[in-house]
Amino acid sequence: MEASLPVSELTQQDEDYSVDTEEADACLDLIRFQSIRDSNALEVAITFGWKDLPRTIQLSTLLEPDDLAPLFAGAQWAGTRVWHAAIRAIEYLSLHQTEETIRSSSLLELGCGLGVPGMIYHLLGGSVILTDQESIMSQLNKNVQDNFPDSSIMTPPVGETQLLNDSVSSTIQALPLTWSREGVRQLLVDTDLEEQGVDICLNCDCVYEPLYGESWKALVEVIDEMLRVNPKCLVLTSCERRNADGIPNFLEAMQQSSHVSQVDLVHFDPVNNIELYITRGHTVS
Repeated sequence: MEASLPVSELTQQDEDYSVDTEEADACLDLIRFQSIRDSNALEVAITFGWKDLPRTIQLSTLLEPDDLAPLFAGAQWAGTRVWHAAIRAIEYLSLHQTEETIRSSSLLELGCGLGVPGMIYHLLGGSVILTDQESIMSQLNKNVQDNFPDSSIMTPPVGETQLLNDSVSSTIQALPLTWSREGVRQLLVDTDLEEQGVDICLNCDCVYEPLYGESWKALVEVIDEMLRVNPKCLVLTSCERRNADGIPNFLEAMQQSSHVSQVDLVHFDPVNNIELYITRGHTVS
């Protein structure tokens, strides 16, 4: 993997790199993107900032050589992109929660890819667990550690314990997750959340049959298990609608799941054709 360099070095000191400023359609007032490219116009990293937050995050978009997928293995390639649905999802959470609520909340992101929504939520004050397939963990862990050295939880060597600064009130970590009930249970055990679960479960553009097949069936199982553990968990699904995407089948399966009480459309972005759904569990009044 090529080393990530500060944007200032790439733009001012190295003529082999360039920075393309990209405004994301109707999302242009929410997030600021820059694409960092090498002399062959290959994107090697992105930087982004959220609304008025002063901090900028830099993420490598390169995979380790051993993790490279064939050119048309799109499901893995998708994990190195940032999609409009992800931006709309974090906007929804930031608008519908107070700063105090965010600071006291835990968020689990499924199929996080680069992890941009989860990282923004952490910047806003929340504790975050980013999850995706094992094959992109090296990239994801590096990006988390590089950008959040003081609050990131890393897996320490055997026999050692990681010590966090006492001033850290929220944390962020990246863990592999195979979509299954057993996988979720083990993840919650590994993060000491087996009793209370998480407050928010986020998934962005995880359903698209031409690219991911019927993996949405496993996603339904994961969400249902999260709601079994914590019926008050707010599950936010953000998806860009496309032809033959499989989303109607996913939503129907969600509504028929054992621990799901309702699935509601809460937002529609007509410019980018994005739908946001909230799924809730059975709670006792």
